[in-house]
Amino acid sequence: MTNSITKLRLRTLLPYYLTLFVLTSGLGNVMALIAEFQNQLGFTSMQIGFIIALGFFGSGFASIVLGPYADRGKSPLLLRAGLVMGVISLLILAVGTELWQFMVARTIYGLALGTAAPAVKRSIILMDPDNFGRNLGRLGAVDVAGFAVGPLVAAICTALGDFQTAFWVTAIMLLLVIPTVWRAKPDPGRQDAAGRLSFSLLRSKQLIGAFFFVAGYWIWIAAFEPVWVMEMNVRGASQWQIGLALSVVVIPIAVLAPFGGSLAQKYGPRLWSCLCLLSCAAFCILFGVVEGLIALIVVTLISSCFEGLGFASTTIFVSESTPEDRQAAAQGLATAIQVVAAGLATLGATAVYQITNDTITWFVVSGAILICLATGWLLTRGNLSRRSLSD
Repeated sequence: MTNSITKLRLRTLLPYYLTLFVLTSGLGNVMALIAEFQNQLGFTSMQIGFIIALGFFGSGFASIVLGPYADRGKSPLLLRAGLVMGVISLLILAVGTELWQFMVARTIYGLALGTAAPAVKRSIILMDPDNFGRNLGRLGAVDVAGFAVGPLVAAICTALGDFQTAFWVTAIMLLLVIPTVWRAKPDPGRQDAAGRLSFSLLRSKQLIGAFFFVAGYWIWIAAFEPVWVMEMNVRGASQWQIGLALSVVVIPIAVLAPFGGSLAQKYGPRLWSCLCLLSCAAFCILFGVVEGLIALIVVTLISSCFEGLGFASTTIFVSESTPEDRQAAAQGLATAIQVVAAGLATLGATAVYQITNDTITWFVVSGAILICLATGWLLTRGNLSRRSLSD
């Protein structure tokens, strides 16, 4: 009986896992080809920073405006809309050659992720509330697996054709999953009948503190995206080596994320989020200190083990700080916080990197993470669960 229930839940959650997987694979595809944007199209570091930042800002806008609709039973519709926008974005990237085209396409892709992500997270949390930490960890594993597939697709397509071939292939991947995603069902959780806006949640100091942990973690991710890839390029890595390295270093995250999610639920997401951010800050410093291509990859591989254990912790912390009927709105706000922080961090990190070097850049990033950690820790004293929160 238990196995039947588990299988039923997995089948119910499949469209949500699958949506995030294909959308994240497209994002990983774009990241892996950053060096090609420089080498083939002549984009500068700052221009690449603007392209990536626009995607983050688009995602943040969509998550705030559309996220609350998932709390009103509209999750399946949001999944479908996200996939359609993802396909449109990839097709523009596949034919684009000008900077403005890449900026528009990356913005649309950000809108796609921001539309789908809050609906995905709410459904994962509320369809199996007793194991939501483990399930969010699995979602993290799916997220990372998609991110790992993207660079592999980019590397293979670039070797067989050109870098824009990868965008055609990823667009086809999104089209192939549409029939499955169209069968998605809304979660059974309590809905927000009042139709409140996301910003009404900002009255909770607990939730604001959790958002600082989210911001710190995404400063790390945003700096990693452009700086790590560009530094790999500077240290002599070819496109296929960058794609392969990206895929390899994220494997520990995918493997350890479900286990880390269970531990975060058991021992408390506040402590687990703190440990995650401390490890991110420490490895930022190591990135700026180690020399050579192989050393950078090895340190990154080790850092991904720690990141895997803490990957779901900030998402769990946001969930534990939010009433059941506002889960999507809170996750939408978290998405907005993470993408705004990531967008600013991307612009800042690429600017510092262009003016100075990778060592100074990583030390600055580490300092920003620690500031977010300290602020979040102070605001979340007396950690509450969502069961004791009122709206």
